[in-house]
Amino acid sequence: MLDEYVWGTAERVSPEAPVLVLRAGPNTAVPGGAANVIACLRALGARAGLVAVSGDDAAGSALGARLAELGCDPLALVRDSGRPTTVKTRILAGNQQVVRVDREDRSPLPPLVAAELQAATEQALAGCDSLLLSDYDKGVLTPQSIPPLVAAAKARGAFVSVNAKPHYAAAYAGVDLLTVNRVEAAAISGLSPTDLPSAAAAATRIGEQVGCPLVLVTLGPDGAVLWQAGTGAQQVPPVSVPVFDPAGAGDTTFATLHLALTAGAPPREAAALAMLAAAVVVRKVGVATAAPAEILALAESG
Repeated sequence: MLDEYVWGTAERVSPEAPVLVLRAGPNTAVPGGAANVIACLRALGARAGLVAVSGDDAAGSALGARLAELGCDPLALVRDSGRPTTVKTRILAGNQQVVRVDREDRSPLPPLVAAELQAATEQALAGCDSLLLSDYDKGVLTPQSIPPLVAAAKARGAFVSVNAKPHYAAAYAGVDLLTVNRVEAAAISGLSPTDLPSAAAAATRIGEQVGCPLVLVTLGPDGAVLWQAGTGAQQVPPVSVPVFDPAGAGDTTFATLHLALTAGAPPREAAALAMLAAAVVVRKVGVATAAPAEILALAESG
């Protein structure tokens, strides 16, 4: 998806309705969704490619161009002329978000497009060490498409991570890492992770239900809980920083954790690194990434 920003200044209230009048300034756009995961990985120095679906439209072309600039390789954007590229437009007065407008089609992919996506993914996997599945509930990942993707990656010995949505959690059986936020964890486990013990219970249940050896449940300002088969659940403390914009923090956490694990970091250290990276991006306005120097500086300051 494409994250678009309309920056402006609110000077008065409209005489037509009780809303602000925004004097619009420049528009900017950055890769969003799974494309933001790629941006995060590239910012951390990883080689990363993307297989995804976009509309056959100007937003899809802009997204492809931006990903190419990032050095995304391979880059396979399967164009679906029957759906628009997902665009999230955020309108800001100064640094304050006023409203967000989403343009999207969340219906399941047509069979021919789904087959093209599957084939492109299997081809891309031939040169990859790992696979990340970023599920945004947009009709791309489904109970039908997920198991073949996981099986193809595991057949090549790839490490598989998923940032999962609750609807299809059971389809991710066999992945190496599953990450969810507090709300998603509640929907999957049937438990309410209101505190650390209940979050630990939810993570444990998810790991056992899905059959996944590593589960991370992010808890916003409360940090996260990491569950590991055979070890149990443990807290990953938060990194206390001023929060200007939480957009994209989940993508950053997911990308950093996955990369650290595939590079050989122990799970607890990888999760702590992911918390640091997320703390870097929430201090920025708009969907952003964390560079290694920024993460190191934050770690040394704390």
